Amino acid sequence: MNVHRQRLRLLLGYTLLALPLVVWGATRALDSNNNSPIDWVTSEFAPRRDYDKHCELFGPGDTLMLSWQGCTVENAPLDRLVQVLRTAKVFYQDDQWLFHKVTSGREAALSLSGGDSTITYQDAKRRLSGYLVGPDGSTTAVIVTFNAQGLAQRKRLVDLITKATEEFCGVRNDEMHLSGPVIDGLSVDNSSQATLSKFAGPSAVVIFLLCWLNLRSIRAALVVFGLAMLSQGATLALVYYAGDSMNALLIVLPPLIQVLAVAGGVHLTNYYFDLDQSTASKRRIATAIEHGWLPCVLSAGTTAIGMASLMSSQLQPIRAFGGYSAAGVLLTVGILLGLLPACYFFWPPGARQQSGGKRSAAPTRSSTWQVWASVLSRGNLAITAAGVVLTLVGAWYASQITTSVRIETMFASQHRVIEDYAWLESHVGPLVPLEVTLTFEETSPLTYRDKLALLWNLGKQLGTDQELSPAFSAANCFPPIVDLSAQPLPVQNQIIDQIIAQELPHYESMGLVKRGDQSVEHWRLTTRTTALGSADYGETLAHVDAIVDEVLADYSPDLRQGLSTNTTGIMPLVHAIQGQLLADLLHSFTAALLLITVVMTLVQSGVLAGLIAMLPNLFPIAIYFGVLGWRGDPIDIGVVMTASVALGIAVDDTFHFLTFFQRAYAKHASRDRAVRHALEHCGPAMIQTSVSCGLGLLVFALSDFLPTSRFATSMAMLLGLALAGDLVLLPALLLSPLGRLCTATPTSASSKAEDSGKLAAKASPASAAA
Repeated sequence: MNVHRQRLRLLLGYTLLALPLVVWGATRALDSNNNSPIDWVTSEFAPRRDYDKHCELFGPGDTLMLSWQGCTVENAPLDRLVQVLRTAKVFYQDDQWLFHKVTSGREAALSLSGGDSTITYQDAKRRLSGYLVGPDGSTTAVIVTFNAQGLAQRKRLVDLITKATEEFCGVRNDEMHLSGPVIDGLSVDNSSQATLSKFAGPSAVVIFLLCWLNLRSIRAALVVFGLAMLSQGATLALVYYAGDSMNALLIVLPPLIQVLAVAGGVHLTNYYFDLDQSTASKRRIATAIEHGWLPCVLSAGTTAIGMASLMSSQLQPIRAFGGYSAAGVLLTVGILLGLLPACYFFWPPGARQQSGGKRSAAPTRSSTWQVWASVLSRGNLAITAAGVVLTLVGAWYASQITTSVRIETMFASQHRVIEDYAWLESHVGPLVPLEVTLTFEETSPLTYRDKLALLWNLGKQLGTDQELSPAFSAANCFPPIVDLSAQPLPVQNQIIDQIIAQELPHYESMGLVKRGDQSVEHWRLTTRTTALGSADYGETLAHVDAIVDEVLADYSPDLRQGLSTNTTGIMPLVHAIQGQLLADLLHSFTAALLLITVVMTLVQSGVLAGLIAMLPNLFPIAIYFGVLGWRGDPIDIGVVMTASVALGIAVDDTFHFLTFFQRAYAKHASRDRAVRHALEHCGPAMIQTSVSCGLGLLVFALSDFLPTSRFATSMAMLLGLALAGDLVLLPALLLSPLGRLCTATPTSASSKAEDSGKLAAKASPASAAA
């Protein structure tokens, strides 16, 4: 015993020595937060690769749009603001400008109509309508495009931009309206960080109070909660020391690890309290660990498998969440199995308090579980059939699920970013760009006039789509010319080509044309669709592609030689990410299901037994996602993760239940007695852990950052359904004829004992007396 005492003392000492590093790493991890929905995919993702190529040609897509009531093309202070954004030293670092481009609708209108241009100022505003000028022909905006260096400092730069606007345009911050990818990412940063700061404390308080209430021992509650906090901090420190930063999804990692650690600690502590309290506490600690280590390790392993399956995603935040959460779960089980016995060895919890305040010498077994076991025994066939049918129906409806990563799925309708989007779309125009690029190789026979005519035709046809804004391209900037009808056609073409050639540098400066090597030219056409509302990005994108194909079909193969097109932009990228979300949900869940099923078949020593034991774990996921599919609600990035995570967590209680069931069955050879024994010993702990985890996470449902809110709500619902699966469907399955497959092969005497027990139960009082 002295050797064990010394080892445990060393373990606690090493933990105290490592604690400063854990605290430092966790604090630094929480200080770092960097989100941008566009950056959720890498260049390996084909739509992102196309988007990056477009940005290489025409500049980054990381823009900020700024406007306010009274921001018009007649507003002269806009010129001063644009000049300040271009020249002020605060927007430079090491003599490098932190922006790629700054412009305004006023500047664009003056540029189109200035100098020797034959475009009038009024005509310039009309041509810019829906692009940089609003439907009233006056309201405009300032557009700031960030470069990579500036994007890394977006919070500081956005603050400086708003201060400059306030100083030079006399507009208060609350009167400004900002949007664009830069604002999207910054808003996600701020909202996710605010969510953690605001709700982590209340969540921890709820979890501790529930832990204390369930364990009925302040000392045990403090130990379990303290180890949960250590597990939480160690996981966050892992993020920092791995050189990563927090993102929108990792924000829910700390509370998730905390509730999982509490759940494991409650189970182990219940093993401790379930033992005869007349036994020495040190012996009870060793016995509790001996009984509990296997189900805890199996539970942690399957939970880690469910989470690690998310690493197959092509979306970076989901991959990061899967990796760090799996590592965190494994860290947690190591901490619990190592430090919980050490803490109880030197600071053993006393007997549990009863509700009346008296101490109990042994755990009180409620007759409620015996009654419930009898109910399940009588109705096992009906419950099993109902569970199977509900799971199958839910799975079918779950196949109808759709996904979304649009801005309105991230913030509540009253959030400022949504209100700003609505104002800008109403006063300036739609905000989500779709880019069509026409690439003309040196071999193309088309003249400048032909190229401009092609752009004009495309823009005209795209204008027929009510979901799109008027298209903008170099064709919108071509100046009026004198009547050339009296000239021969070749002369007309020559004159027009000369005019376009003269205007080409202007088009390039506006980012509408890019001339590459070997006489390759890229001509850009931009249209936009709404960021809000019910527009289907997939249908809109398909319509745009169809229009491009239709217009090009009017050209002969000879004229199309050396001509290629590409459609990209924020909208196609968002649509592709939405499709990837759905694929990731299917792939990660399938991987988790297969791996966990393999583990279950090994634990149950049989394929059929393992498959039957998995049904209660599929039940909650099929029901919850089936309801979402039936309602037609699109799921976001937060909900997508819950299927695999919930599957891994749901198996935890199943392992604990089956462990007690198998031990009791091996002793009594009766499934009825084994189920009753498992319910009596596991039921309270299962309810305690599910309620603690569910309510602890449910605090985050109050967040106005919807992915976090929906993740918390979904996890709480799934945990509740998983509890029903383990306390209703699982014991009913074990009591049904299928349950014979879930028991270790008994001896013939044991089989006869079970059969005799059932016959005796069915015998009449008279026959029993006889």
